[in-house]
Amino acid sequence: MKYIFKICFFLTWGIVSGLSFSFAALAEKDVYLHQIPQVTGITFKSAIAAKFRVATPYGIFVISADGKAESVSRNVGILTELVAHPTKPLTFFSSGYKSKSVKLGVVRSDNGGLTWRKISASTKAPVAFRAMAISSTDPLTMYGVDGDFQMSRDGGKTWASIGPTPGQVFDIAISSKNSKIVYAATEQSLQVSRDGGRSWQSAYSSKQPATMVNITPAGRIHAFIYKVGLVTAVEPELNWTFVAKEFQDRALMDIAINSKNDQRLLGVADTGAVMISSDGGKRWTSFEGNSKKNPRAIARGKVLYEENCQVCHGVGGIGENPKNRDAKDEFGFKAPALNDDAHAWHHSDGDLSKTILNGSPRNQRMIPWKDQISAKDVEDIVVYMKSLWSFRSLACQGGRHMKCMR
Repeated sequence: MKYIFKICFFLTWGIVSGLSFSFAALAEKDVYLHQIPQVTGITFKSAIAAKFRVATPYGIFVISADGKAESVSRNVGILTELVAHPTKPLTFFSSGYKSKSVKLGVVRSDNGGLTWRKISASTKAPVAFRAMAISSTDPLTMYGVDGDFQMSRDGGKTWASIGPTPGQVFDIAISSKNSKIVYAATEQSLQVSRDGGRSWQSAYSSKQPATMVNITPAGRIHAFIYKVGLVTAVEPELNWTFVAKEFQDRALMDIAINSKNDQRLLGVADTGAVMISSDGGKRWTSFEGNSKKNPRAIARGKVLYEENCQVCHGVGGIGENPKNRDAKDEFGFKAPALNDDAHAWHHSDGDLSKTILNGSPRNQRMIPWKDQISAKDVEDIVVYMKSLWSFRSLACQGGRHMKCMR
């Protein structure tokens, strides 16, 4: 439970304090999605089907298939949400902060996120909605959460406070059948209101925290229940079934479902990492390196690993003589495990490749391989290594690993 409180604190205030990501440091090179430390909203709505948009504390980005992030509105504010209009592909709504202490209110873009205009300050004062939703059946109906539960009947221009939230809310979604039916993923459980947020009941049998809820226009609900997994149901019966449960202590905070292929899902982990599934959420991998991952690359990487790396790092990356404590070199190092057992996932794809190509300054036995295998060979070896990792390791990879060690 303490872990969920930490997630909530990070999402509500933590994202606007201590922002350390610097565009200036990356001004001379491309920015990629995995380099952006936090994603606060995600949507497949795009003029180009292969791309998607994310909201971040640094503005809106359009993400290409290879992970390259194009900043389209850097100065809009510190964004905490991103909602796509159900029938207008270039119209988006957002909220957040103008600065670390001034709330942004509700803003709207009608050109894909390039420019934004403030359409409401909400009820009595500006808000920073950490959760927003727009009805797919009545786009004039919207809900938002910032302290209390609020509703707009005119497309976000004016808002009314409906009442208290059903606990600490992470995410909300509106029924595809009735705009008065709203689901809330809360720290207590998954909740549903059938009267526009005035009263709430449990929507799932488990009382574990729910961190995400999403409803497609066809009425399929996806929800993430902490320590349970990703579950799904169809309205109105709500006969829940498991989709996947191998998430360990990590959580999905948001998902986007491709309208042209409902098996393709994007998810935002609690670490800020964007994850991707091509089978409806059963299996997930990190977006970092995903464009290079395919069955052929994994198979080729496995062969290369067995030919060049296995002699030290062990079969399947289990490490050097893991049961023999004396298997060390003169400096006290073993060849580390490269599977999910140790901390290979502390390093980015780029850093793993550099170590293989250039060797390790810490361990002289890790020689440079750049004269023996190609950069493409190394790329496939890394792809194979990552195929051995769990959702947790993939979500915690690289600079995010410190969040997973606290």
